Amino acid sequence: MSSQTQSAPRSFVREELERALVEQSFAISSFEISSSSPLKATARVVLLEEEAVVVSLTSRGYQVAPMDPDHDAEIVFETIEPLLQSVSPLYESRQRSALLEKLESLSDPA
Repeated sequence: MSSQTQSAPRSFVREELERALVEQSFAISSFEISSSSPLKATARVVLLEEEAVVVSLTSRGYQVAPMDPDHDAEIVFETIEPLLQSVSPLYESRQRSALLEKLESLSDPA
């Protein structure tokens, strides 16, 4: 995971992308912020399937860079969760497992 120290102020979109990916760290292998500007942040995300995708965040939302340069259809997601569901078959099962673990920990008498 990325933890770079920069002299320039961090942009909102970079912080938001990093926060969203940290929150989903239980369901991805790793990520690294690869670029950012005041209007767009991009990260290389390694999925549970060990495949890498490039995720970007702009004012429009989250999207995955197309693997085929001739394919320009963009699907924009409001949040990171449906984006990860669309690219990672293992994401939903890991997300469900994490939720069940949290619910079980709440129901265990301490």
